[in-house]
Amino acid sequence: MTAEDSKSSASTDKLHRAYLAGSSQETADVYDDWASEYEQHMKNVGYTHPAMVASMVARHVPASKEQVLDAGAGTGVLGEILSALSYPNIIGLDASEGMLKIAALKTNYLELTHQFLGQRLSFDDDTFALVVSSGVFTQGHAPLDGLDELVRVTRSGGYLVFSIARTYLDGPFEQKRQQLEKQNLWRFVDASERYNSTPLEDTLIAQVFVFRVV
Repeated sequence: MTAEDSKSSASTDKLHRAYLAGSSQETADVYDDWASEYEQHMKNVGYTHPAMVASMVARHVPASKEQVLDAGAGTGVLGEILSALSYPNIIGLDASEGMLKIAALKTNYLELTHQFLGQRLSFDDDTFALVVSSGVFTQGHAPLDGLDELVRVTRSGGYLVFSIARTYLDGPFEQKRQQLEKQNLWRFVDASERYNSTPLEDTLIAQVFVFRVV
């Protein structure tokens, strides 16, 4: 096995540890341990979530100085891309304090805060014009109930753009989507085709969705 192969294997091993986590704190602990090597590992597997989410944002949400929430910001990869695409006012949250420390080094965020998706967030109702989430709504990570809070903090007419992966992608997400539609809280706008989020190492199928808050 080459050194490059070893790095790729390490990245997917830690991803699978996170998928198997039994609680949000356990997932956060995995990412705390991984934080210093995370970006290099994910580059080695061709990680596509941040680019896919940013592409769907650029397709539907004109660049502006309005506030954006990066929910599950990690080390700030998505925030770095959005900042370069002229979405400069970004607030990030993540369950892993170790990942947030790396994100803070990039200076792309107005604020970074340690919070857990699936719990009540500290933001007021109708705060953000855009909420993004990359690689977060998946097995062993944030529960789909976290979408309720993201809808709450998004203003009427604002957008949610997020990836859905693994066991959430079909039945569970479809149920959550229909629930929020029946409550007249959001409306479907667009979805990407399905894609492999780690094409250089594994097959982890995902899809990016765009909704507009009512």
